[in-house]
Amino acid sequence: MRSMSVPLKQVALPTEHGGWGFTLEPVLLGLLLSPGPHTLGLFLLGLFGFLARHPLKLAYQDLRRGKRYPRTDLALKVGGAYLLLALLGLLLTALTAQGPFLLPLLLALPLGAFVAWADARGRSRDLFPEVAAALFMAALAPAGALAGGLGAQVAWGSFLALALRDVAALYYARTQVLRARGTFPKRYPALLALFLSASFAFLLAQRGLLPFAVFLGLLALALYGGYALFRPPVPARVIGWTQMGFGLLLVLLAALGYTWMGLPTALLGAPSLHRLLGWNLVGLAFALSLWLAFQKEVPRAARFALGLYDLNALLGLLYLALGAQLSPHPLLALLGVVLAHALLRRPPPWPGVGFFLLGLLLLWH
Repeated sequence: MRSMSVPLKQVALPTEHGGWGFTLEPVLLGLLLSPGPHTLGLFLLGLFGFLARHPLKLAYQDLRRGKRYPRTDLALKVGGAYLLLALLGLLLTALTAQGPFLLPLLLALPLGAFVAWADARGRSRDLFPEVAAALFMAALAPAGALAGGLGAQVAWGSFLALALRDVAALYYARTQVLRARGTFPKRYPALLALFLSASFAFLLAQRGLLPFAVFLGLLALALYGGYALFRPPVPARVIGWTQMGFGLLLVLLAALGYTWMGLPTALLGAPSLHRLLGWNLVGLAFALSLWLAFQKEVPRAARFALGLYDLNALLGLLYLALGAQLSPHPLLALLGVVLAHALLRRPPPWPGVGFFLLGLLLLWH
């Protein structure tokens, strides 16, 4: 049997959804706090290091049994390619860093060793290995801050923001997944994790160790989680997407908080990008409405395009949060996005009507 008979996606992409959020959040926070080639290198290190874990784990499991399947060779090749890209990212950061970026990564090495030990014994889905993996990846955020020449206070703050969110989210998500499977786990550990994380964030913010906006994000997560834990269970994919949404929100709030504190973050470019993207999306909305008028179902490309409007609305809200003069345009963009999402779920011709209304609301301003 040739290795080509093995689906590449099965070997190259991990099946775990939560790991994507815990990987992308710290590198995104690092890019926002200190944009540049040093954090781009850490982005490559984090992303491809995470991707390498799955194929190398498959190869290890096969070789440990004394077997060599077609997927084994493919997994070794894919894992090796991922590791090479991760090392290139590390090299890029090492050549462009302005501070001791390796320190947080070295301090997190014991967590990485524990995760590798749990992986080798098939216990990576246990609670403590998952927490250790999330905290290990969170070290990329302070590494990015130090690589950009930022102070130790910002570096520690970026790590603490993610660590508090990771612990709360993992306790909550595990409880909800167990409930979705029909079991009846105790709710109080998840509730304690949610509200203690918010409480610690408040105390740290009071001492100036965290932006106050991080506390607001964790409080929103605690209130939502406390409410959801006493509601009927939802599918695991809904839990995963919701937690990724909260993770992105916390990253943006942390970056916004540091921007309010005077740090020149990448968010300062949000107003210009919002204006540039907004004008181009007006014509696209009308073109999509005309195209969808001839479609019997909504193509995937239209759903992808709607993500650009989500981004535009988010940039508009950031524009307002950065102290811009109150303008109706960001709110109209948000209203149009909400309408488009609602009508996209309905049968034709409503999806086309949704994009037409979205175009009108963007053009109104």
